Amino acid sequence: MQTERYEYDEETDVLDVYFDENRPAWTIELTSNVLIAIDRSTEQAVSLTLLDYTELIRRTEWGPRSFPLTGLAHLSQQERRLVLSVLHAPPVNRWLDVSSVHLMPDSPFAVTHLEAPPPSVAKLLALTA
Repeated sequence: MQTERYEYDEETDVLDVYFDENRPAWTIELTSNVLIAIDRSTEQAVSLTLLDYTELIRRTEWGPRSFPLTGLAHLSQQERRLVLSVLHAPPVNRWLDVSSVHLMPDSPFAVTHLEAPPPSVAKLLALTA
């Protein structure tokens, strides 16, 4: 059973979310502000690091702020499938909502936005959930 725990550094505005015990993992920079660590042997997320967290969760006038998952472009097709599978599954999908944008029929790209923080994180950050 996975237990989430959080570490927030107010000075650097970095939120680390640990989904399981800290262990060696493959870390992927999904965006310049979102990193995910995955245990390749179990195909499970180990942690999520959110840089400039309070900016990432700040809503725009149109809704949640979205970010292109530019880090997927540097992965092999097999690695990309693994990362997308982890992103769409619990516990990561409680934090990130992943979708695609189609500017042209043959060139979709993935984007994400952060879900509302759980009450325990909102309290930790002194935000209102």
